[in-house]
Amino acid sequence: MRINLCALLQAQCPLNALPEFTCLRPRPQRVARLSALMAVVLPPIAVLSSCARSHFLESADRETSQIIKHKGAAVPNMERDFTIDPPQPPSLAHFPKSRKTYEYLGDAAAVEMGATIVTLADALSLAVHHNREYLQRKEALYTQALDLTFARHEFTPILGAGGSATIGETRTAVGQSVNNIVVDRTFAARASTGVDWLLKTGGRISSNLTVDFLRFVNGDLRTIKGSSLVTTLSQPLLRGAGTLTVTETLTQAERDVLYSLRNFARFRKDFVVRIASSYYQLIQARDAAQNNWLGYQGLQLSVERERALVDEDRAKQSELGKLRQAALSSELAWINAIQNYLQRLDEFKIELGLSVDSRIVLDDDELKKLKIINPSLSREDAARVAVNTRLDLKNFRDRNEDTARRIEVFARDLLPGVDFVSSVKVGTNPVNGDLEPRLNDWSAGLKLDLDPDKKQERNAFRQSLIAHQRSGRNLSLEADRIKLQVYNDIRDLEQARRQYEISEHGVKLAERRLEEQQLLMELGRGDARDLVESQNDLVDSQNDLTGALVNHTISRISFWRDMGVLFINADGSWVKKLKQEGR
Repeated sequence: MRINLCALLQAQCPLNALPEFTCLRPRPQRVARLSALMAVVLPPIAVLSSCARSHFLESADRETSQIIKHKGAAVPNMERDFTIDPPQPPSLAHFPKSRKTYEYLGDAAAVEMGATIVTLADALSLAVHHNREYLQRKEALYTQALDLTFARHEFTPILGAGGSATIGETRTAVGQSVNNIVVDRTFAARASTGVDWLLKTGGRISSNLTVDFLRFVNGDLRTIKGSSLVTTLSQPLLRGAGTLTVTETLTQAERDVLYSLRNFARFRKDFVVRIASSYYQLIQARDAAQNNWLGYQGLQLSVERERALVDEDRAKQSELGKLRQAALSSELAWINAIQNYLQRLDEFKIELGLSVDSRIVLDDDELKKLKIINPSLSREDAARVAVNTRLDLKNFRDRNEDTARRIEVFARDLLPGVDFVSSVKVGTNPVNGDLEPRLNDWSAGLKLDLDPDKKQERNAFRQSLIAHQRSGRNLSLEADRIKLQVYNDIRDLEQARRQYEISEHGVKLAERRLEEQQLLMELGRGDARDLVESQNDLVDSQNDLTGALVNHTISRISFWRDMGVLFINADGSWVKKLKQEGR
């Protein structure tokens, strides 16, 4: 419900007792002046806001990039030219295309015709540029460095400025008649600027300048001005004093960025090993599909031979049934191997940052390049190198130093509070309203805070001692864990090497056994069960041989990583000298 205020007041009071209440409604002249003022002021503000957005973005990127570049120079194998700009969508147009199909892939073979061939180097390059987890870790590092910019900013002179402007109109009655009204129109403005500076000694300097302006735009056209300048200084002398205490937050922020850089460099190594492992395991799954297909084809041939012998009454029907049953089982194993390969292939596409609908095929030559090569290092030498080079262990050492530093910080909180405080206020010349340095007030003194209740500070100090003890134990534990990792890597390498040698010998034995059983079956003196076992043993031995070769390669790369000497190039590949395997 809308209420007409003028009508309501006129109904309650005599008409001659009230002036016109048109002032309660916006007058056209007043609306025009306000509209003109807004038309002049708002567009420049909008333009400045738009420009400020891009300026702040560029400023943040520039300052953060400088931090990462400067601190990253002290971190071995940190990614150069670090950026979090979104990468272009992955393009496979320049990659070679497959012109072959393989029968052992069954119905999936046709999909590979025209598919993109991805080598290991291509896979690593795609992953470091498009993998979602990798990009997220880069953004987390950027955010950590961005937080440091604010921690540094707190110890710089922080400027502040503001202002306001208002226009007003005051109506007052003159004499006894309310019809005689005097209208005063005024324009008032206030501007202020100041600076606040937190010193690394714990002191704080603040200064603020304020200027007031009032002008009557009608009548006597008077102008009233006033200014004030106030500067204060406070400096802790005991509790809260000193660079160590005051800059603790900044110091920790600086070190946290260094820790994040090391963690990211370590992550790059883990990431590359993971992608390479997935690549080799995918090749292994493809090879398993081929081996199972060959085993299935071998049993199919055996079934045909046995059927011919049964037709000639040279073999039993039961033996043929055993072979047919084994062929069905072999076919199922082949189908499962294909499905396992295709599932791993789709998962690998996601790891590379590609669409799951992308058509890619791995390079078969990568499997042929693999060799059994043992690093020429003793376990003691390898462990010693790891303890000296592992970036994560360096973080544990530095964090132990952090806990030692905090002991002194919390100890100083137990001191009483004694602060030196002073202030100076410059007055205003009453004639012209300007600042007059000769007219000033100043004060200086000490502020004492004994604060006998130190229970919280006492507990924090005791906890800092406990944290330092715990940190020392964690450092020792991490060093032992790193040594254990290296020792386990050496054991894994030896195990994979022996497994490869055994599997290699097993393949030769299985091939010989299969030939013997096939010959016996052709002569009508063989046993179907022995033939099936020899065929399955051959498939298993071939799969074990490939698995041992892949496991040894992955263990070798993991060994270099756990030693802390697996250095990664910008495209994700490891440096050439490591390919020589320490020879």
